[in-house]
Amino acid sequence: MLRLQRGLRLLAIGLAFTVTSHAVADDATLRLGYPSGMNGQVPVVLQKTGIAETHNLKVEFHAFQYGPPMMEGLVSGQLDAVVTSFLPPLSLSARAPGTVKFIATLGQSSHSLLVPKTSAATALSDLKGQKIGVSFNSESHLDLLLALKDLSLDPAKDVELVNLQPNELPAALEKELVAGVIIRQPQTLRLEESLGAKRLQTWPFRFTSIVRTEYLEKNPDAVKRYVEALKDTVHYIATNPDQSATWFAEALRIDPQVVKKLATENPLYGVTSRDEINIEIGDEFKKELAERLKAALEYNIVKSDVEAASLTQ
Repeated sequence: MLRLQRGLRLLAIGLAFTVTSHAVADDATLRLGYPSGMNGQVPVVLQKTGIAETHNLKVEFHAFQYGPPMMEGLVSGQLDAVVTSFLPPLSLSARAPGTVKFIATLGQSSHSLLVPKTSAATALSDLKGQKIGVSFNSESHLDLLLALKDLSLDPAKDVELVNLQPNELPAALEKELVAGVIIRQPQTLRLEESLGAKRLQTWPFRFTSIVRTEYLEKNPDAVKRYVEALKDTVHYIATNPDQSATWFAEALRIDPQVVKKLATENPLYGVTSRDEINIEIGDEFKKELAERLKAALEYNIVKSDVEAASLTQ
């Protein structure tokens, strides 16, 4: 009898410990990294509105200039989630399989091929034999390589690709050190308005959010609340465009009107009802993810194969 009572007490203690540990894990702080591009608007507005708190979620926000340092933050365990695009997580997963999973899709902005206003070029094909500035191993780089392939142009022979960091691209175009550049918003619009740069071709630049797999496994409810908070934030941006643009413009140190103009590129910001917002990972997203992975492997932007299905839940 004493043994039975002792066993029951131990079982009760074990159950209590399990429940307590689960509660602590699911209430864990989520450390969120985001970049300085247009995909940073959702995290900025999420922070300004306090929407995360309404979902019983504590978030620490960390701003970065671009993607690689955020990926390193995930690998080292200093970040739990990141707002990014397709390629950085794919490259990370090739180096460290199983590290992250995609858990939300947040619409899109764009990147474009720009040429100086003095250029006679009207299409990418007109730049044959000339220099094009692009940030290597980026979404822009991959889209340019695919566009050249469609024109039967060899990127190693028919054009000269110049590897420039994102912050170097505007000056290279302004000083005409290259015949054209592939550059993201909001720089695209700024260069068009300030320099009269001409846009020859545009590609969508898709936004996603990923989480560290270890964090997801330990904190599944927190991740679900994070996705719901993202959905509320998208709805807030769509229905409060002036305030959202002002907050994000302050973070980027640009004119709020630029942010408002660019909001039209993201179809998620055109909704009127929260019920219209779908940011969950679905079949269409998974198909596009697999296509981007295949193309990135073909051009050695992603260095080793990754199973696309392993990157989503």
